[in-house]
Amino acid sequence: MPKILAIDDKTDNLISLSALLKIMIPGCEITTATSGSEGIEKAKIFLPDTILLDIKMPGMDGYEVCKILKKDERLKHIPVIMISAILTESKDQAKGLDSGADAYLAKPIDEYVLTAQVTTALRIKRVEDKLRGQAEQLEEEVEKRTAQLVETNEKLNQEIAEHRLAREKNKGLESQLIQSHKMEAIGTLAGGIAHDFNNILFPIVGHAEVLLEDVPEESPFWRSLNGIYSAALRAKDLVNQILTFSRQEKNELKLIKVQNIIKEASKLIRSTIPKTIDIQQNIQADCSMIKADPTQIHQVVMNLSINAYHAMADTGGELKLDLTEKELTTEDIMDSDMIPGTYACLTISDSGVGMDKEVMEKIFDPFFTTKEKSKGTGMGLSVVHGIVKKLNGSIRVSSEPGKGTEFIIYFPVEKNIFEKQKTQNQTPIRGGKEHILFIDDEEPILELGVIVLERLGYQVTAHVSSIEALETFRKNYDKFDIVITDMSMPNMGGDRLAAELIKIRPEIPILICTGFSENMSEEKAAVIGVKGILFKPIIMKDLAWKIRKVLDEK
Repeated sequence: MPKILAIDDKTDNLISLSALLKIMIPGCEITTATSGSEGIEKAKIFLPDTILLDIKMPGMDGYEVCKILKKDERLKHIPVIMISAILTESKDQAKGLDSGADAYLAKPIDEYVLTAQVTTALRIKRVEDKLRGQAEQLEEEVEKRTAQLVETNEKLNQEIAEHRLAREKNKGLESQLIQSHKMEAIGTLAGGIAHDFNNILFPIVGHAEVLLEDVPEESPFWRSLNGIYSAALRAKDLVNQILTFSRQEKNELKLIKVQNIIKEASKLIRSTIPKTIDIQQNIQADCSMIKADPTQIHQVVMNLSINAYHAMADTGGELKLDLTEKELTTEDIMDSDMIPGTYACLTISDSGVGMDKEVMEKIFDPFFTTKEKSKGTGMGLSVVHGIVKKLNGSIRVSSEPGKGTEFIIYFPVEKNIFEKQKTQNQTPIRGGKEHILFIDDEEPILELGVIVLERLGYQVTAHVSSIEALETFRKNYDKFDIVITDMSMPNMGGDRLAAELIKIRPEIPILICTGFSENMSEEKAAVIGVKGILFKPIIMKDLAWKIRKVLDEK
């Protein structure tokens, strides 16, 4: 039942407003206050879903009331709709919005406009409350998983220390064993984190998409919703970086502009390292594209920049990031794996403590580090070296004690090559009238899936249990046009469910959704008859395009 608080110093206004709202919004609960101070106290007790606030009141006007409400941690999320019969000019509306109001209406108020504003505020409040709850859940999960990572890391460090005692016997075998165990443990944990995070992100991304479609861009709520959506997509990219680090995510090579990645990474670096270190950039704007995984290039820039920071942590200094395009001839080539041609040259240098020749010879060895135990694992430069070599590039380093360090990385550029654009990103979202059987053991995801699919025009039968879904399909196997199922579910996973459904009706198209799974790949999906895999959190247009593609091919 929605709760509304109306604040106005005129009792007649409150009576007529309450009567109107009860007619236009059946079931709503109205509380009134005849002064600003009374309204504030009732807001603290009543905790309404929306507040209607008159501006011209004795003692404390609506502007001051709104500012006080928005400073209160418990009340600041409640939408406030200001109402005035006198202060109706644009400057008055601007003052109201500046004080924290979410909407501003001038009297006399059209009853349908008022109802629409209140209904929109109530709906957005409900969704924002839900999103805040999910964000808190995500934060709790982060803390929980971080504690697990710390515990795992402590155990791994203990294991590493034990293995290092046997280094004299077989140094080479020890390094391989440590790396294998460490990456296997971190990879397994990272996969679990990715699955949980993606399941939490899915409804956040989906509900934000739905609201962005419903709310016009000129609405005061649109910017906040777009911020939620953008932040969720950044979280999605962060999960992909976790999977890339654990080597459980296939690296997608595509044409990219290194300039954009350097600028994005430098923003993150700037917010991470102290102001005693000055960051200078010299980036060639027209440097050609390279073919690489953007996440890995981001990792290269971050690893080298963090190393530079550690070299200047005590004294401060200057970190330089340069990007230029260079033509290398046979005489310029210093690495036997390189060939003459055009290269994007990325230089990252610092004015820190530098290194001697003996240290430089070991810096790319796995687990070699000159840092304190708590500040490094010795994997950063080893990972950088592996990424550069995989891209047929080269990395050079020059340094002297007390004179800083300079890393120069050469990436071969791709000229006159254009990737095919994914047409689904440029075409309107298409739906249909077909009947979909949708299964997911997470209630929030199931609820969102039904909303999105029905908005696209489809008929949807939803089940939280794979066993119940199988029984429904067995009884009505000719009723459904496509099945969309989660991969990781209790009792029967998505792959086993798909196999059972195909036994009943071999031609039924099936899509599997997953936050992360070691047991499912595009190749395995094709072998068991599944038409495709969708990785959570799923963007609405990607889901719509994939469904349409599978159904149209059928």
